[in-house]
Amino acid sequence: MRGIMALAAIGLMTACSSGEKEPTQREQIGQQWKYEGGEGAKPKLAYIGSTNSVSTMTAPDSFSVLLVQPLKEGGAQVTVKLVGAPFTCDLSDCHVTAVTDDGKTHEWKGRMTENKDGIEVLPASKAYEAIRNSKTVKVKLVVGPKDKSFPFTFNVAGLKLG
Repeated sequence: MRGIMALAAIGLMTACSSGEKEPTQREQIGQQWKYEGGEGAKPKLAYIGSTNSVSTMTAPDSFSVLLVQPLKEGGAQVTVKLVGAPFTCDLSDCHVTAVTDDGKTHEWKGRMTENKDGIEVLPASKAYEAIRNSKTVKVKLVVGPKDKSFPFTFNVAGLKLG
């Protein structure tokens, strides 16, 4: 009898649900530039998700996000975040490696974000210039145990900061 009641309850819940599934965080961010805030043609923030994801112990769909915030004095602050897996970096030497579509390797140094989910790249690392002058950028991030790193690819062409 309990089994029948449990099946009936599950059936009712299924019948009452709309069948529409909420978009995942990765689907909400997307793989094309999105903009927030600002006035007119000058956004306060641009962001884009990686075109690929990796399966980790903490999430089957871990991915990366690039955030670009224009600076008043020119240029932009770049932040690289990891979503779905813990971000790790050596606090005495926090950096990530990026490869632009021209084949050049860049080392972006910075500091761990306040939420400890990424790295705020120092402007001296010229991350904004690399992003602005490329169509694709691959950023290697350590994901999981044993310091195994994965490249996350971003289609960065078309960034418009005004």
